[in-house]
Amino acid sequence: MKTMVLIFALLSALMPVITQKSGLSEKYGFKIKMLCALMYFATGLLCAFALRCVTAYSLMLIGALFFGVLGDFFLSYRNEKYFIFGVVFFALGHIVYILTFLLTGDHKLLPHAMAVIAATAAVSAVLLIFAKARLSLGGRKKLLLIYAPVLAFAFVCAFAGGALAVGGGNMLFGLCLIFGAILFFFSDLMIGIDKGGIKRPEFLHNAVSYTYFPAQVLFALSILFQ
Repeated sequence: MKTMVLIFALLSALMPVITQKSGLSEKYGFKIKMLCALMYFATGLLCAFALRCVTAYSLMLIGALFFGVLGDFFLSYRNEKYFIFGVVFFALGHIVYILTFLLTGDHKLLPHAMAVIAATAAVSAVLLIFAKARLSLGGRKKLLLIYAPVLAFAFVCAFAGGALAVGGGNMLFGLCLIFGAILFFFSDLMIGIDKGGIKRPEFLHNAVSYTYFPAQVLFALSILFQ
């Protein structure tokens, strides 16, 4: 069972590349993105099933993945007026990730809350300074003031939780969180740069989908290795 789950997870992580290289992403756009989103959500469900026990960590991670699917839907839908709903659902997903890493599992971060908060403040400051200096966000500046700290908090929690897990001997779980955090952060950074008017180099054209979907798959896989 676990082998099949790992194969499905690998396929889910590679699906953005497969569909882009085959031309399916360009042809079907929204449908392909939702397929990729449903696959990372399915990975989480399969991991929980393969674990053969219900844990608070599993339930909360699946909730965060579900908010990610909703965020993908509203951000990708053809009508621009739904953009804000996508941002809200992604923010909710980040918040659930934060609570998950702080409060659940064998490597919960609550005992290290002050260090996590300090690191979050530092990352948030860097993001906001960069945004103010380089990005042209117009009416979305207030949105960034809320979203950037949430993104930073989620990144720090996932990375720190992964580091604790590696230090505690759970290498696979820890690496899922560390690399998931890095890829997720990079993906959101690319979105912010794009929305802020900075043109990405050609080789980063597909950077968002190539990092975001594997990040979600890695978080989903952490359910199996908890």
